[in-house]
Amino acid sequence: MKDELKTEIIEDFNRAKTAFASARRNFDDGDLFTAANRLFVTCENAVYSCMKLRFGGTTISRKRIILKIQSVSPRMMELYERSYDLRVQADYGRKSRIAELNKERIGEMINKVQKLISDIEKELKKSGVM
Repeated sequence: MKDELKTEIIEDFNRAKTAFASARRNFDDGDLFTAANRLFVTCENAVYSCMKLRFGGTTISRKRIILKIQSVSPRMMELYERSYDLRVQADYGRKSRIAELNKERIGEMINKVQKLISDIEKELKKSGVM
């Protein structure tokens, strides 16, 4: 693996961890809209790091993620889609497609996304990226 790609993977993963810490703080403060937004940023960057690790390349669009993620991990796909649904509700006031934006849903997502981050971190360490 090229050093440039390795650096991008680490940067994406670190951005995911930073966004997750922000999501947790905002949730604890009762700011569900910002927590939902930060959870999506967390999922998106965690997925970027995982996709780059598995498929290489440095440009990943939402469309490409949707096409590839299902084959990588149905659980990751579900979290990515749920977090996106919560984010568009929070940021744009759109109606829920998957799960209604509320404290219970955000709390569930925080727990699931924390597990996702942990799993991806193990994979990055196992592969020698971290």
